[in-house]
Amino acid sequence: MSHSQSSQGFSDQNREPQFAGLLPAITSPLASGPGIAAFTVAGILAAILALAELSSDDTRVPMRFADLSDSAVTPIDSTDATSIKAAAANLRLAPAVRAQIEQDVLAGRRRIGWIVFTDSMDPDGDAIVVEAGGLVQNVLLSKAWMPVAVPLDDGPITITAVRDGGGGGITLALATRQGPMGLRALVPGEKIEVARP
Repeated sequence: MSHSQSSQGFSDQNREPQFAGLLPAITSPLASGPGIAAFTVAGILAAILALAELSSDDTRVPMRFADLSDSAVTPIDSTDATSIKAAAANLRLAPAVRAQIEQDVLAGRRRIGWIVFTDSMDPDGDAIVVEAGGLVQNVLLSKAWMPVAVPLDDGPITITAVRDGGGGGITLALATRQGPMGLRALVPGEKIEVARP
C-alpha cells in the first residue's frame, strides 16, 4: 500500500486527523418563524463549543497524532484517573463490564490503552473485531479518527477482519505518533496481532 493510500483520512498538511461527521446536522420541525432562527443559532453555538472542546489540549481521549505513542497501542498512565475513566467509558461493552474494568484499572489490577483506527481507503462499510483482555469489541471503520479503548492484559491484541463492505478487502490503518500505518487489505476471517506496549 502506498503512503498516499495509507494516509487517507488524515490531513497531510498538519498530520492531524479529520473529524468527519462530528458536527450534528441542524434541523428543526418548525417550517418558519423566529423559532427557527433561535434554534439555528443555538445549534451553531453548541456545535462550535463541541468542536472547541474536541480541539483543546485535553488528552483524555487521543485526538491527534501527538497524543499517541510510537506504537499502535498507546497505554494510559495508571495514575491518571481521569484518562482511565474516559477510556473505560469508551469501551464498546455493556455498562457493567465497563464499570468493572474501570475499577480494576484504578485498583492496579489491569491496564488499559488506546488503538486509533481509520479506513485507509474508501469508507465502504468495512468492519473488524478487536479482541483484547478476553473482551471483544465490534468496530465499523470510517474515514474519521476512531479511538478504541482496549484492556492491556498479558494476552495478545488481535484484529479480525469481519466484513468487506464494498469489495477489494477490508482496508484499515492504525495511527501512531508518527502518523498512520496502513495495513494490507484483509479478507473476512483473517486475523492480525497487534504488539502490546
